[in-house]
Amino acid sequence: MVSLPVDHGTLREKYHQCRGQTERPAWADAFLVELKESIRAIVRPTHSLCMELQCRLTSLETKLALTDRALTEELNIMRMKLFSVREQLFELSQSVHTVLIQLQTLVRRVDNMEEHLAHVRDALGQDLDEPAHDLD
Repeated sequence: MVSLPVDHGTLREKYHQCRGQTERPAWADAFLVELKESIRAIVRPTHSLCMELQCRLTSLETKLALTDRALTEELNIMRMKLFSVREQLFELSQSVHTVLIQLQTLVRRVDNMEEHLAHVRDALGQDLDEPAHDLD
């Protein structure tokens, strides 16, 4: 289908010519005035409502951004504390391990001392629990 170019200038001229020739009836003018007022009566509160909603939405977005920032900071603080606790737990486990080794070493030394005392008793031929007699 081939479209033919339309001369809009001619259409405008025809519209204005027709408009000038025909007058609207008074009831149509009154109807249009009433219609415009009805539309304004609907649009004004709707516009106010939209502006209020936009204001509240902006406020919510701001609060959300602040909350998000605060939560991010709180998470970072918690992450740092958790890292610190991990380090302390590692140090504690190392310390417990060291204490365990030290206790095992002390037990071995006490065992060795008891063995040594047993040899000394055997060598002296007496029970060390008995009081010693002076040779004077």
